[in-house]
Amino acid sequence: MKLTAEMLPLIRACRGLSQNEFADYSGIPQARLSDIETGKISISDYYSGKLFLAIGKLKFDEKELNHIAELTELKK
Repeated sequence: MKLTAEMLPLIRACRGLSQNEFADYSGIPQARLSDIETGKISISDYYSGKLFLAIGKLKFDEKELNHIAELTELKK
């Protein structure tokens, strides 16, 4: 699965996390996470790896991530 910037706020919302809290889980500075979520920078392989590690820590399963991806597609 490929993460998109539009998915990240939904991922955070599913666990009731602020951007700052999710940044702590991912090890990505909050300002950089904001840039990713707003599309100012793309999700590089480096950031993708960090985000997937955070998603794993938060115990998301594939079904949940697929549902989030579908929701972001519906919003477009």
